[in-house]
Amino acid sequence: MKLSSMFGERAVPKLFSVALVALAFVAVSPRMARAQAASAPEMKVVTPKDVHALIAANKGKVVFLNFFATYCAPCHKEFPDIMKLQDKYKSDVQVIEISMNDVTDASDKAEMTKYLTETKPPFAVYIASSIDDDFYKGVDARWAEQGEALPMTMIFDRSGKEVHFYQKALTFEEMEHDVAPLISQSASD
Repeated sequence: MKLSSMFGERAVPKLFSVALVALAFVAVSPRMARAQAASAPEMKVVTPKDVHALIAANKGKVVFLNFFATYCAPCHKEFPDIMKLQDKYKSDVQVIEISMNDVTDASDKAEMTKYLTETKPPFAVYIASSIDDDFYKGVDARWAEQGEALPMTMIFDRSGKEVHFYQKALTFEEMEHDVAPLISQSASD
């Protein structure tokens, strides 16, 4: 039986067009999904031990270690300044950014992925393996003792020695004020 006899002469081209569109959508959808997944930033889960290893691995550079979360308004305010700091001093400073969003909460992780996709930071962003007290204590006992506030920043000189500790949002000027003198020091100072 011919399609034209089933649907009429005019319906055949329309059915053919609909079929082509459907085939094109099926063929393109997996590629679109892969492209979207490829553009989403990868966030490696880190323990406190991993955080200390990241600091040690960047010996020779000033390390700007910052902990933040998408639910933290002051974190959002300082994030563009942290990106500006990395861009301006990329050969001398390494920003290490750790998200304190809950790694076990799919919506929290999705929110973080969306935020990073939109902001496109020029540095890797990691996600804390846990948001319990042991994680905070493992990074720095003062952080746990002082209420685990976000954002939290630690700045290390080129030799890996901690020089500054903050539990507040920093302005670009404050960041630069702390980092600039450390850049001029050698790793052996």
